[in-house]
Amino acid sequence: MAAMCRAAARQLVDRAVGSRAAHTSAGSKKIVGVFYQAGEYADKNPNFVGCVEGALGIRDWLESKGHHYIVTDDKEGLNSELEKHIEDMHVLITTPFHPAYVTAERIKKAKNLELLLTAGIGSDHIDLPAAAAAGLTVAEVTGSNTVSVAEDELMRILILLRNFLPGYQQVVKGEWNVAGIAHRAYDLEGKTVGTVGAGRIGRLLLQRLKPFNCNLLYHDRLQINPELEKEIGAKFEEDLDAMLPKCDVIVINTPLTEKTRFPFITLVLFHYLLVIYSSLNSVWSFLQRHVQQRKDCKDEERCNHRE
Repeated sequence: MAAMCRAAARQLVDRAVGSRAAHTSAGSKKIVGVFYQAGEYADKNPNFVGCVEGALGIRDWLESKGHHYIVTDDKEGLNSELEKHIEDMHVLITTPFHPAYVTAERIKKAKNLELLLTAGIGSDHIDLPAAAAAGLTVAEVTGSNTVSVAEDELMRILILLRNFLPGYQQVVKGEWNVAGIAHRAYDLEGKTVGTVGAGRIGRLLLQRLKPFNCNLLYHDRLQINPELEKEIGAKFEEDLDAMLPKCDVIVINTPLTEKTRFPFITLVLFHYLLVIYSSLNSVWSFLQRHVQQRKDCKDEERCNHRE
């Protein structure tokens, strides 16, 4: 993932500062990178580049081309290091885990800004309408996290099904209550796992689940290539409402849009499901809100019944 982000960042920055040469003054560009501080961990891994110390691994390359590269973790408030460079920077690079929030106010100040680059996936931290109105290029490194997310989803499924975290907490506390863990611990084998969305990440997850001998279902706008579908052993479910009751585990691999909003509400109704999500925060906030609303409704019904 680090190598992919580094290579893509070089390509996008090079393309951006090169393509604007006819419209802006040639020569050095100011490029600002906003990353988290790694501190003592920076020296433990030479490939740990997504931090201030690693500078995404592109400092030497940028400076060899005559560009001015500034890296900081200070991004919040009018007195932050980022704010000092807003007015004359040409490129802003940030990451999903330490995002620099690019508001309409900041875009208005950034007279020289040409490119907003996420070294990873996601643009929730950018005011996209304001960026579009200003004619800015907004880019991310598509596909850079697909393997990582698919593996993370598989890990979460196993951790939750096996009731691992409560067991770990028991060990830390020096306790030993087998029944307290075993009554909700299950094998993954034989379970029905469904993914809502079968794009890059969804397909990789299904492939990784195959050796566990699960029943694999997926819902998507488009059906997977029949040969790949047969190889994975997954079944296409065109009707999401029909798929949900069949599943022991649901994995959300789609963003929150107007088309997916109602299916997510439907998902909340199946409260017994194990739900894994690795989508954007908007999905999680949406689900939490509707789960709470459903709980409030049930509490109100109970109160009315008592009366």
